[in-house]
Amino acid sequence: MSDRVSYALAALLLLSAAVFRFWDLTALPPGLADAEIDNLRIVETARQGRIEVFYALNGEGHEGLYQMAVAAVTSVVGSGLIGYRLVSLWAGLITLALVYALGKRLFGPLAAVTAAAVLAVGMAPAVLARGIAPETLLPLFVTGVLLALARSLPVYGTRPPPPEPRTIPFASLGILLGLGFYIHPASYAVALLSIGFIVYMVLARQPLSQRTLSYTWFALVVALVMATPYVISTLQFPDLAGIGRLIADFPDLAAAVTAAVNGLLGVLFLGDMNPVQNLPGRPLLDLVSGLLFTVGLITALYRWRQPRHALLLIGAALLLPVALLASNSPNFFAFAPLLPLIALFIGLGLITLLRGLPRTVRPYSAAAISGLLLFNVVWTARDLFGAWPQLPAMQRAYHRPLGQLAVYLDETAHTINTIICSSDLRLPPAPPELTDRQILSLMIHQPDLPVRNVDCGTALVLPEGGATAQFVMPEGGGLAGVYPYLRANWLAWGEWLTAPYVPPESVLRLQVTDALADQIGSFTTTTPVAFAPESPGGVGLVSPPVRFGGNLAFLGYDPSVINQTYAPGDVIGLTTYWRVDGLVPADLRLFTHILADPAVIAAQNDTISVLPEQLRPRDVFIQVTFIDLPHAMPSGDYSLSVGAYPDSSSERLVVFDGALPRGDRLFLGPITVQRGDG
Repeated sequence: MSDRVSYALAALLLLSAAVFRFWDLTALPPGLADAEIDNLRIVETARQGRIEVFYALNGEGHEGLYQMAVAAVTSVVGSGLIGYRLVSLWAGLITLALVYALGKRLFGPLAAVTAAAVLAVGMAPAVLARGIAPETLLPLFVTGVLLALARSLPVYGTRPPPPEPRTIPFASLGILLGLGFYIHPASYAVALLSIGFIVYMVLARQPLSQRTLSYTWFALVVALVMATPYVISTLQFPDLAGIGRLIADFPDLAAAVTAAVNGLLGVLFLGDMNPVQNLPGRPLLDLVSGLLFTVGLITALYRWRQPRHALLLIGAALLLPVALLASNSPNFFAFAPLLPLIALFIGLGLITLLRGLPRTVRPYSAAAISGLLLFNVVWTARDLFGAWPQLPAMQRAYHRPLGQLAVYLDETAHTINTIICSSDLRLPPAPPELTDRQILSLMIHQPDLPVRNVDCGTALVLPEGGATAQFVMPEGGGLAGVYPYLRANWLAWGEWLTAPYVPPESVLRLQVTDALADQIGSFTTTTPVAFAPESPGGVGLVSPPVRFGGNLAFLGYDPSVINQTYAPGDVIGLTTYWRVDGLVPADLRLFTHILADPAVIAAQNDTISVLPEQLRPRDVFIQVTFIDLPHAMPSGDYSLSVGAYPDSSSERLVVFDGALPRGDRLFLGPITVQRGDG
């Protein structure tokens, strides 16, 4: 095969690989797996400027170079299901080009094209490239190191004096080895691979000039200097260090042997059973490719004295334990550093077989090779785009309903008012496990979508005075988690969106402009309120709406709780209506007091179940506030009062009667508490 033909075929393979990696990327995978979510938590930590060698998460250390790269890229292109995967996708395609270059240097154009084809149309490399995991960089890292070694040292073992070495390959080798420690614990094995090959070249009396040996030391020193922070962090935090995570901890030797055997069988027979990484049961290679791999391995063993074959053998010997002794073996993500070597062995096996064929048979070899390639294209396309996405276990593992909602919100949230109902508004930004709403926010490509997040269990936002809006339920269960008053009086007006790309009962379309206007109009006669007795002008009844400072207006309340008798220990659920007239304080809170007299608070609750910074002018939000009556509460008549304040200052917003300030709270009406003991 000529160089020109091999270049053309390599370009076609790159295009094929791009199709297998980019096609339907927003829906395949359909969301984020738990391990990907963990990596994205590190990504967001790095984006906030917290740069560490090891990130501790779930009691385990994680190297952070991959996550930092994702943070840098998504800062430019945006996040979401596409943005977060770009680093992995680019790494997969660059790996393909480097494998072709490495195969051509070691074994010639045909072997190079074959190796590139194995990675281009294989399902395991395609799934790996679509993942959000440090393992996605390992094929690129290993290929880069092998190519640097092949260009730095005389891999052909020629006896005439080789050309004088250049510094760039050696510097590249050192930089790659140093950076590898910040990617994944497999870098230990890759470093040993490099040192082992250099030792082999010396002991095998290969033609190494003094200058080449000097440059080799230079590369190792560069690697050591770059790895110094990693070494220091390893000494400081040995429990987080990568060396302890390189090989799974097995309870006994029998378990380790079983894992190794399963790993070997997984290549041609068992397959990875994890639906996140593979169509369960699909092997890494087809039987014919497995045969070519075996021939290539035998050829390399037979010619082990040749450096180009020894390079592959040393790499396989040192990286194979990392793949075989992984948890849940066979684990195809653990095979990631071996993928370039497997592809090169297959390329070597093919050219070995072709050279051994009779001349009369060789003309048919091109058709046979094309047939094998076509078989793998069809096999991978069928499983990757057909069987794997339809697998229920895969859909659950990737949180498919949330992924579908993310795609839907990216398409619609800019054109229709969107409220996301979730019960996690008051959780810390980084809880031990992310909630469905937080996972959904990671999947959305546009982080600045104009959505309002609301705890619909105790509040609703009716945007723009009840204009058309969609209520999104990422936690599932339809309206089951919505407070009955809100469900019966408002969301019952809506209709569920039915579309094949939206999970059932997850998006409710609602338009209540007229109903809301009628409700607010009725408050003017059914829910009069009083100003605070200490306010200028004293007590006086007024009909809602009542204007507060901070661009907030009180519209009214559900009067069913007023003039009722309660017992100590009861819970009162007060529903109030508020309108936003402009920018409100981002830390706004509402207070509800039960007063024995205007100055004595018998019970209270300060809360808000919306994110105030997301509210817009003309939004109406409905707040349900629950007040626990103390068990020791005396019998008697009590008053209900409400108001608002910014949490940062606790200075209450002023109540206005026209332009006149009238205190900082409103009185709604009386209740009675009656103890059972008389």
